Amino acid sequence: MVQFLVSLLLCLMIFIPACYMASKIFRTSEQAQDNYSEFVKELNDFQEHGQVGERKSVLLIMDDETAIVYFEKGTQETVINVDARVLESLFDFSKHLLKPGQCDNTKNCLCLFRESDFDVPAFGENVVVTPKKVLCTNLDYDLTVETCNIGKAIGVNSYTCEGNNFMIERALGKPADSYYELPRRTVLYFIKEDSNTIHLIGNYGGTNE
Repeated sequence: MVQFLVSLLLCLMIFIPACYMASKIFRTSEQAQDNYSEFVKELNDFQEHGQVGERKSVLLIMDDETAIVYFEKGTQETVINVDARVLESLFDFSKHLLKPGQCDNTKNCLCLFRESDFDVPAFGENVVVTPKKVLCTNLDYDLTVETCNIGKAIGVNSYTCEGNNFMIERALGKPADSYYELPRRTVLYFIKEDSNTIHLIGNYGGTNE
C-alpha cells in the first residue's frame, strides 16, 4: 500500500507540471492567434473609419519564431535582403517568404506565419521560407511600413525589403541565425496616409511575459 501511494505521488508530481506546461504552450499560441485576428479587425476598422493623418496604437502579441508578412497583389513572395554578420564575418543573402495559397493574387494579402519550413543552405546563399501553419487576410487597401528593421538585431546589420512587401518578425529567422527579435508584447502604430493606405510604425518597447 505504501509503495502504491509513493508511486501515485511520483506520477502526480510528474504529470501535473507537464499538464501545466502543455496548457501554457497552447494558451500562449491561441493568445497570439486571437491577437492577430484582432489586429486585422483593428486595421480594417481604421481603414474604414480613420481620418487621413490620424494615428492609432495597437498591441501586437507574437509567439517565438513567427512573423506577420505582407504580400502586395500580383507578387508571389516577399523578399528580404539581409546584411548579416557572424562573429567578425560579414555576408549578404536573401530570405524568400513564399506566398500562401490562401491569398487572392488580385488583392494585397497579410499573413501570420505560425509555423514554417526553412531551406537553409550554406552561408551567403538564399533562404526559402515555406509556411506550414498560416492565417491570411486579403486586403482591399495598401499597407506600408516605416522600416523592415523592427526589433533587436541578432546576427544581422540590417534588412532591406524588396518592393512594397515587408515582414514583421519575432525571430522567424532563427534557423538562419540572422533575425530581428521583438518582445512578445509590443506596440505598433497605424497612420492613415491617404484614403487607401495605412502606414505601420514599430515601437520596440514591451515585455516577454
